[in-house]
Amino acid sequence: MKRAILIVYMGGPSTLKEIKPFLYRLFSDRDLINLGVPSFLQKPLAYLIASIRAKKVKPNYEAIGGGSPTVKYSVEIAKEVEKLTGIKTFTGMLYSKPLLTETVKEIKAYNPDEIVAITLYPHYSLATAGACIRDIRKELPSAKVVKSWNKNPYYIKWITNQIKNSINTLKNPFILFSAHSLPEYLIQQGDPYLNETEETISLVMENFRGFPYKLSFQSKIGPIEWIKPSTEETIEELGEKGVKELVVFPISFISEHIETLFELDVEYKEVAEKAGIERYVRVPLNHKDDNLIKAIATECEKLFRR
Repeated sequence: MKRAILIVYMGGPSTLKEIKPFLYRLFSDRDLINLGVPSFLQKPLAYLIASIRAKKVKPNYEAIGGGSPTVKYSVEIAKEVEKLTGIKTFTGMLYSKPLLTETVKEIKAYNPDEIVAITLYPHYSLATAGACIRDIRKELPSAKVVKSWNKNPYYIKWITNQIKNSINTLKNPFILFSAHSLPEYLIQQGDPYLNETEETISLVMENFRGFPYKLSFQSKIGPIEWIKPSTEETIEELGEKGVKELVVFPISFISEHIETLFELDVEYKEVAEKAGIERYVRVPLNHKDDNLIKAIATECEKLFRR
């Protein structure tokens, strides 16, 4: 039987020229961000926001090398999954190249008997994994889809090991899990993202009993209400409470993004220094680590017919 795996992610601008088109596609997606206007105004407003925000964030992307490594790392993950499973693995993005619609053409040309799709979002939210799954089902109705994998034991082991590697020289670390924020209205509508994130953290902290920790949220975009507390405010509060060693793990992400490389590594590091925190350690994300690749591979293998 001929099988295939499809890895889907939202993507990111790999070059400075891709910033505005990426943001426009992002803000045009009403399932991801409802801008609070009638549907026919969503795209015009998205264009305006993208135009303004592209100018604002361009220096941030310049500071991390002129683009996001998101797509590159997603492709590398796919190659590692293919190497481990022996199953042809494709990569498609919602808002940047390689666009999912183009990847689907490659998959159809490959003509597998069975295909399993997975997103690089371990925690399900309608706005992230949900948007990816929506498009997967539209383009490939026969594909089996992994909805979320927030409790996969290899994923938990991966997080645990990444944190352990970062705290082994610290005396009294406080662990801060920084998740990408989400519009408050989605949580009120029953979106499981917050609960699934908390489940993951609970499993990870079984390996760090006695360590103080907290969950906060970063990367708010646009004028609507987002879930709190914000990572920035939390860092300031921890500094006021006398925390001197802060270890930050980006719980929403499995590879480096603008949100980790600039927001956490540059902006929030400055916030921590001003707050009196002496050791600010951002846990790096090794996207090629065996445990992470096994987590993705095992979730896919579960859905293939035996």
